[in-house]
Amino acid sequence: MASHDTLIRLFKRIHFFLHRLGSYTGVPLTDDFKELLGKIMAQILSILALSTKVMTERRISKLTYAQCSFLVDYVSEQFLKRLIGKTDVEDALLQLDSLTKEENLMAVAKTFEVVTHVNDKVEVIGQNVNAVKERTQSFLSFFIRVPTVFPISSRNRIG
Repeated sequence: MASHDTLIRLFKRIHFFLHRLGSYTGVPLTDDFKELLGKIMAQILSILALSTKVMTERRISKLTYAQCSFLVDYVSEQFLKRLIGKTDVEDALLQLDSLTKEENLMAVAKTFEVVTHVNDKVEVIGQNVNAVKERTQSFLSFFIRVPTVFPISSRNRIG
């Protein structure tokens, strides 16, 4: 049951990565980021291949155990596989964890870069708006100081 839960978690992580990958296709990416995404895709393929291999080996081991239980001790075989380092899938998952953490850090760094760039642009726009406001006020103040040739009073109105 534990291996089933691990497989479910793996497929969920792959699903979330592919969802993020879809978001990345709409924006320009740096070469480093593209390379990292390629490494993650390669790691996912590697994990799927290793998982398939492990499932096949388990089926063969279970079949051998069921048919020749006096020759093979299934529990000892599993223990020995773990003892001598038959943890390819676990190692691949740890590598995927490392790569996706790096992906998150790169995405945060890129977000910071973009936000800083936008902030700089907003400051320039603010300076331009203030300059236009000052020029507009200077222009309007000229008209306020101009004396009227024909003063408007209630007696001069037509109507």
